[in-house]
Amino acid sequence: MPTNATDFYYQFKLTDYLSRSNASFIADGTYATPYYRLAFHRKDNNRQHQRLRDHAAANPHTYYVAPEFNSADDFHAAFLGQHLTGQSRIIPVADCDDINDGDQHYITFQPNQVGWIQHSKKKRHERSFFGRDMGKVYHESHKDWKHVNKAYATGLFDKTAEVVRSVLRKEEPKAMAAALPLLDFNPNEAEQREVLIRTSQILAVVLGVTLILVGTNE
Repeated sequence: MPTNATDFYYQFKLTDYLSRSNASFIADGTYATPYYRLAFHRKDNNRQHQRLRDHAAANPHTYYVAPEFNSADDFHAAFLGQHLTGQSRIIPVADCDDINDGDQHYITFQPNQVGWIQHSKKKRHERSFFGRDMGKVYHESHKDWKHVNKAYATGLFDKTAEVVRSVLRKEEPKAMAAALPLLDFNPNEAEQREVLIRTSQILAVVLGVTLILVGTNE
C-alpha cells in the first residue's frame, strides 16, 4: 500500500486482431493493414460505457485497457516474460464519445500507432498510451498525489458513492436498489483498509472498474 498516491481506474477489455481483406474496417478503407478492435457492451443502450463516461468526468485517470496480442502464443510469452503491461493499450475514457443507443460500437487501433477510432461514426482520437510508457503517465500524476490515510480513504469512498448515486439516478430504480447494500456503509466507523476495500467493491460491481492506487511508500 503506497503512503502517497492518487487513484487510477481500469476497465479491462478483450480485443480482436483483424487482418483479412474482408474485415469490416479494411474492406471499407478505414485501414489498409491489420488492426485491433474492442467492442462495447451494447446492453441497455451501452449503459456500461456511459457509466464509465460519467465516472471519468470526476475521475480523469479512468481508462480502457486492451491487449495488443495476435495469438495465444504471444500472450503466453508476454505472461512468462512478465511484460503483459508493456503489450497493452491504455485509452482514456474521458476522450471517448458518449453513446446513447443500443447499436454495436467499437474502438479500433493499429499496432504502434497512438491514434484510435471510435465507431460507428468513425471519430479519430490522437491520445492513448502504450503500456510500456505507463511509468511516465504515473510520474506525471505526481501533482495529484496525496497522503494515504483514513481521511484519504474516506474521501475516496465519498467521491465514489456520489458518482455512483448520480449515475444510478439516471437509470431504472432496480439498478439503484441493487447497489444500495454496498452503499450502505459508514466509512467513519470502519478501518482505513475496510474503507478502501468497500470502495473497490462498489467500483467493480457498479462500474466494472479496478481501483489502483499509484504512488510511493516514501
